[in-house]
Amino acid sequence: MTVASIVVAIIALLLVIYRDIIRDYYYRPRLVVTFSLEEPVSRITSVGWPLGTSHPTQWKSAFWPRLRVLNNGRSVAHQCEAIIAEVRNPDGTLNKQYDPLKLRWAIAPIHKGLEPLDIARHRQVDLNLFTTIDGESNAPIATFPDPVGVPLFFEPGDYWLKIVIYGGNFSPVERGYAVHWPGKDYKKVEMQEMNRVPSSIANWPWTIVDY
Repeated sequence: MTVASIVVAIIALLLVIYRDIIRDYYYRPRLVVTFSLEEPVSRITSVGWPLGTSHPTQWKSAFWPRLRVLNNGRSVAHQCEAIIAEVRNPDGTLNKQYDPLKLRWAIAPIHKGLEPLDIARHRQVDLNLFTTIDGESNAPIATFPDPVGVPLFFEPGDYWLKIVIYGGNFSPVERGYAVHWPGKDYKKVEMQEMNRVPSSIANWPWTIVDY
C-alpha cells in the first residue's frame, strides 16, 4: 500500500469517527448579540403604572434598553433563556445585593417572554434588560415581578452587568455591559458593551458621582 493510500484510509477512518462531531459543529446555531440604545432595538413606549397590575391607575412614558439576538447559524437554537448572571460595581467588586435573574424576551404575550424560546435560522429576537420610567428613579429589571428577597430594580448609579444566554444545543454566550443611570430623565440612560470586568474605577467610562 502506498503512502497516499494510507493517508486516504486514515482520513476516511477519521471522517467516520468524527462525522457526528463535524456535522454538529457545521450545523450548530450561532448567536450574534448586538446592542443599541436607539430604536428599533431599544424602545420608548408607555407602561401601565403601577407595573404588573391588571388595572393600572395611569400610563407613563418608559424606555426599554434591549439586546438584539440573531441566530446566524444553520439550525434552530433550542430552549434559549437569558439571565443577568452578575451585577458588579464600577471598581469590579461584586454587588452582593443581587442574585442571578432571568430576563424577559420581547415577545407577545408578555408572560411568554420568561419562557425558554426557540430561535429559528436567520430570526432575531430582542431581549429586555430593564426599564426606566418617567418620574420614577428606580429602574425595574425585566424579570419576574414577584419579590424574591433581592432587589428587582436598579437604583440610580453605575453597574456592570454580565448577561449570559443559555440553550439546549449551543455553548453559553456571555456579554458584559457598563450602565450609567442618573435616575432623573428616563431617556438619559448611558450604556456600552464592556466585556472585560472593570478592575478599578479608572477603567469606568463615566465619572462616578454621589447619587
